Amino acid sequence: MKSSINPLIKAYERIDDLQLNGLKIIQNPSWFCFGIDAVLLSAFTQIKKRTVVADLGTGTGIIPLLLSLRSENCHIHGFEIQADVAEMAARSIILNHLEHQIDIHPMDMAMASLHLGKGSCDVVVSNP
Repeated sequence: MKSSINPLIKAYERIDDLQLNGLKIIQNPSWFCFGIDAVLLSAFTQIKKRTVVADLGTGTGIIPLLLSLRSENCHIHGFEIQADVAEMAARSIILNHLEHQIDIHPMDMAMASLHLGKGSCDVVVSNP
């Protein structure tokens, strides 16, 4: 069921303001919500112009969202095996108008190199 307030969120989801350049994320409080570890990982990840990043096990897409602020010229691929969670992450990307910079792939991270090609990423991150 979609929300009457915002068609991107479902009735049991919420939109959280990340307090960074207007970024917002869709989360389901009944599922896992991101923590400080994702924020720290994105802060320590080195991103340069035209960097291609893979986030393995992207969950709600918090790391791609945060990394998108580091360089407008980078491209980020988030891989998430849970279809519902990947779909929610993709809606967060649309909510923030970042479709040109972030792709969410609803698939097993083991397929990332087959999907993108070996050696195609400059940076790989994963939040255990």
